[in-house]
Amino acid sequence: MKWLYTTVQGDTWDILAHDIYGSEKLMHLLIAANPSHANTVLFPAGIELVIPETPKIKTNSMRAPWDD
Repeated sequence: MKWLYTTVQGDTWDILAHDIYGSEKLMHLLIAANPSHANTVLFPAGIELVIPETPKIKTNSMRAPWDD
């Protein structure tokens, strides 16, 4: 599910990614969803951004041998 976020003065892609997804390394998801703002470094207040769904994290279902 996608939702909208309205920026506040001083927002940056990395800060938004950290606040939304828990990791600044996922800022590429935000940029890809908002290509018209891809070159923005420091946001002014009032810009509406599309926030894509939180990515699913794959987990390894294999158990360690010592867990048996």
